[in-house]
Amino acid sequence: MKTTIKTSGLTLINNRKIKVFVFFLILTSIMWVLIELSKTYTSSAIFKAEYENLPADKLIQVAPVSKIDIAIKGPGFDLLKYKLRSQKINFRLNNLAKKGNSYYFLPNLQLSRINAKIIGETELLRISNDTIFVEIGNNISKKVPVISKGEIKFKLGYNFLEKLKIQPDSITISGPQKYIDSIKEVSTSFFKLNDVYESIEREIILKNPQKNKNIKFSNTKVKIFGIVDKFTEGKIKIPVQIINEPKNIKVNPFPKEIEIIYQAGLSNFNDINENSFSIVFDYNQYLKDTTTQFLTPIIKQKSKFVSTLKLNPNKIEFLLQK
Repeated sequence: MKTTIKTSGLTLINNRKIKVFVFFLILTSIMWVLIELSKTYTSSAIFKAEYENLPADKLIQVAPVSKIDIAIKGPGFDLLKYKLRSQKINFRLNNLAKKGNSYYFLPNLQLSRINAKIIGETELLRISNDTIFVEIGNNISKKVPVISKGEIKFKLGYNFLEKLKIQPDSITISGPQKYIDSIKEVSTSFFKLNDVYESIEREIILKNPQKNKNIKFSNTKVKIFGIVDKFTEGKIKIPVQIINEPKNIKVNPFPKEIEIIYQAGLSNFNDINENSFSIVFDYNQYLKDTTTQFLTPIIKQKSKFVSTLKLNPNKIEFLLQK
């Protein structure tokens, strides 16, 4: 029993000595690190490059370099901050030099201005990129039409009374001339509607054709409108009308009447009559080819309420009498 008690006492003493040793080791290490970080060093760090002061009528066409390697000098504490988190550096573009069709500037010439804004003892010594090229162009605007891109499926027997409308039907786009010149139209984002039987009104986001953040839209959304109605079939017979018939020749058509089979919305169905159509047969078709035995119809006019139509027959025979 006595031997066991002595061993435990020695173990406790040894553990205390180890803890004291570790404590002073850590404390010494911390003090050494603090002393070292207080010294001045020269190192390098990566900065995020940003650009400002571009003339109002100009835009950057292609983004220049976004990260810059810079030699810096300062206390270890300050340098550690630049190492752990990337800092920003702003370059001014109001005094660009030009070589051929390219613009450029010398970033090291702006160091004194940049250093004047830095708080603390850190100093920027040298930028590794001695020349930065910037592709710039004119900032222009133009008006382009808006087109809808989508898929609309109606319930059986239903359709639009009129063509789908977009409001506004055109917008103004502005941005770098390099991109704006090639844009002829702007489309909506793709939409899909199924089993439509009622009039529609939807707000749709516009699609940036170049996916370029420098292109600005006067409107980022448009509304689409469509009046939907149930359609039914109607039939009307009208007399055959011959045009360009010579004075000394009588054209006798067969049959004397043609049947118009059409579809129209129920809300406008009663407004459709013979005067809603103008269909003629041109004698000049025969003059162009005297071997033909038929004349084909020409639809000169149809009611805006009519969605589709077909003619029966779709061609006529004729006899010539002098």
